Amino acid sequence: MINAYVRENAGDAALLSVCLQHIQEAFPDADVAIAGMEDATVHPAFEGVPNIGSIRRYAADGTVSLPRRLLRKALLGLAGTGAVTLPSPLARAVLRVLPAEARREADAVTRADLVVSMGGGYVLARPGLDGYQNVFFVLLPALLAQKAGVPVVWAPQSFGPFPAAAQRRLVGRVMRRSAAVLAREDVSVGELLACGVPAGNIERAVDAGFAFAPERRTDWRARLGIGPDDRLVGITARRWLAPAAQEHYERELARTIDAIQATGTRAVLIPQVSTDYLGDDDRICERRIAGYCTSDPLMVDEVVDYRDLKGLYDECTLLIGTRFHSVIFSLTSDVPCVAIEYEHKTRGIMADLGLGEWVVPIADVTYDRLWALTEPLLKDPEPYRHILDANLPGYLARAKSLPDRLREAV
Repeated sequence: MINAYVRENAGDAALLSVCLQHIQEAFPDADVAIAGMEDATVHPAFEGVPNIGSIRRYAADGTVSLPRRLLRKALLGLAGTGAVTLPSPLARAVLRVLPAEARREADAVTRADLVVSMGGGYVLARPGLDGYQNVFFVLLPALLAQKAGVPVVWAPQSFGPFPAAAQRRLVGRVMRRSAAVLAREDVSVGELLACGVPAGNIERAVDAGFAFAPERRTDWRARLGIGPDDRLVGITARRWLAPAAQEHYERELARTIDAIQATGTRAVLIPQVSTDYLGDDDRICERRIAGYCTSDPLMVDEVVDYRDLKGLYDECTLLIGTRFHSVIFSLTSDVPCVAIEYEHKTRGIMADLGLGEWVVPIADVTYDRLWALTEPLLKDPEPYRHILDANLPGYLARAKSLPDRLREAV
């Protein structure tokens, strides 16, 4: 499995957990390995499956200096290009001189019977050089596998945007040659079509997070010090916008939290992501939000295992969720959600479920807009739940269909 992320991102950890379950269901005797963004010397395994590191992780390793990272990216970029474009004997020679971690992933994908790229939202590009290097390193393991004749499956995920024609050409080349390309919303289907991927090569699928159902292990009400009958509203936030717009978003969330608590309902700020990778730690902005509040919201200010975190969403009466997998975790527990959209996956999946009117773009967040959606749900959540009850069961069934698709790919 390639393109795995870090376990401190609870959504991606859930996707990895579910995808591993689906692979093991499809192939009970398979020898499975993970190539992802976690350092194998620190995290040698995930749920008992070995982690071998990756080309992408080695290139982006934040523990080394910026000049060394730039040098690694340049050398791996040249070597990767050579391994994909040179005749096979020369390509194999190039792979043999890669650094050990990069060589482990290259060996694994070229000798595998199947390569599965984990679900998520990482096949995209921002404007500028960084966008080109992200697309290249995300696709490189698949390019190596395809040159070796190994089938590649893209588990349900989002694709795009791709602002440059060269990026679209590269994405199109890889996806046209893949055994299965599963897109989790219609916007991603459109992005792939714009890359020249034939419609017949694209399969409309469901985010695997809907199939995540770990056993409950934590008494969250006791941990938070609230009673069994107290109503609890969860809030997830993240750093995403330019500084002035980010502060506005955080202050408007704080005003909404104050309004929630004025009704006698408790609010809790929940860090869906708590990693220092790329500074992506929700606790940092959630501490600021708590500081902007005039009331005293509850906070989860420690790193929480992704399986335990799902149990906290189970306890909520309502969620205002920026991190979209916090929304998925809540919806699968029959908890109504107001979703704050920062990428098109939010809009697409909520529309699939008939819940599109409860989406607010992150740049348009105001107290008035959030409260107009939140207050009615606090008073009467049943109309929302009727929509969820009508649409969610079929969605859940589709989220569990990947094992059959994997067997077909092989």
